[in-house]
Amino acid sequence: MATTMHTSKTIPGPRTLPLLGWRASIFKLYSDPFRYLSHLYATYGPVVTLSKGDASYICAFGPELNFALLSNPTLFEVSAGPMEKLAQDTALVRVGGHSLQMMRREKHKQQRRLMQPAFHKQQVAHLLTDMVTLTSLMLDSWQERTEIQLYREMELLTRDIVVKTLFGLDDKAEIEHLGSLLERMVSSLMLALIAPVNLPGTPYARMQHMAEELETALQAMIARKRSQGETTDLLSVLIHAHDEDGATLSDLELVSHAFTLFTAGHATTTDALTWALFLLSQHPQVTADLLDEVDGVLHGEAPTIEQLQQLPLLDYVIKESLRLLPPGGIGQRKAMAPCELEGYELAEGTTIIYSEFLTHRLSELYEQPDRFLPQRWATLKRTAYEYLPFSAGQHRCIGSEFALLEEKITLAMLIQRYRLEGISNARIDLGLEMRPKHGMTMRIFPQDRQFKRVPVRGNIRDLVVLAE
Repeated sequence: MATTMHTSKTIPGPRTLPLLGWRASIFKLYSDPFRYLSHLYATYGPVVTLSKGDASYICAFGPELNFALLSNPTLFEVSAGPMEKLAQDTALVRVGGHSLQMMRREKHKQQRRLMQPAFHKQQVAHLLTDMVTLTSLMLDSWQERTEIQLYREMELLTRDIVVKTLFGLDDKAEIEHLGSLLERMVSSLMLALIAPVNLPGTPYARMQHMAEELETALQAMIARKRSQGETTDLLSVLIHAHDEDGATLSDLELVSHAFTLFTAGHATTTDALTWALFLLSQHPQVTADLLDEVDGVLHGEAPTIEQLQQLPLLDYVIKESLRLLPPGGIGQRKAMAPCELEGYELAEGTTIIYSEFLTHRLSELYEQPDRFLPQRWATLKRTAYEYLPFSAGQHRCIGSEFALLEEKITLAMLIQRYRLEGISNARIDLGLEMRPKHGMTMRIFPQDRQFKRVPVRGNIRDLVVLAE
């Protein structure tokens, strides 16, 4: 529980060089985040400063501290990061600076209330046909291939699905054009924000140009959809959303929400699908059991919403994959007033890092926490602060139902048609963004049930105990 108080307790943490301070630990965190977080927790406990004697940056680990941070958004606010320091009249801020994730307090509540109906389970179910169609197109394109870059294939699939379902586009060329523009913006955003210098040829200048192009395209699409009346795509539902007072989303808010929904629905689901398929390829018996279940219900066809409810092991596989390798493995909040956390005094402005990844590896919550054991979910129940792949509290991912539906459809359809097998001794490394640093090549075979595991190298072996 976080409350204002005074205490002389010193937060434990590693000693660092005076000139570097917490920056030395931040470097280690970015270089090898999950091993370093595990080291900090094992060495210093649930509350750790990144530099002993300096409480500017601390880590808070475990479900009780997750609850303290995520259930009190007034005291522990989401940081808007580098975007909030940019001039408000730039296209980049207009496109990306008014998202739900960056909103706070009453504004966040009001916007989330307006957006919530678009992501209700029944509304999301209307998008199943589009997801099935695009997944079928991807699987058809594999027929003459023997190898794929799995991460890139999932990236293209989730890009097309989110563009189609978000904007309701039917023309494949238009889907690919808008998807490519959105994808390039996302991949270049961090580099541009590191050095926001608006000079010709700089990453920031190129990003501003892309933002202007995207803003123009989205504004034109919003105007067109307003004149067409309501349809089932997400943008149309958002355009026509209103609360009990008649408030609606402005065009500026719609543009920013659309960009954020693309980034969230694209990158995180790509990560989730890639790791689920990797873990299945490393666990032949689980894959065989899953295929038996899927075949027994679907008989080679794409699933309906009702049939997905009849596939418990599919649900367990996705839950377990998200537990072991959650797309958002690390989050942060900022203390907006002096307060206390676990008996330690924090100053206003303190940055607190928490970790879904580390919470999911606590042995008191999960038996054999580093193993892929989907059947644990047949009986295991965990609170929102013990299992939080989509975060928790008021800022929980609004698109979680969308993401889970997309993952279930993709896995159910893919496993019926193909067997994936890794490349022997391929290097599989995770970085801060929870994606394979070097990609992930997979051999593909028509589904022949000849499941076998091939050995891999890389830091994945430090993070997951793979089946022998």
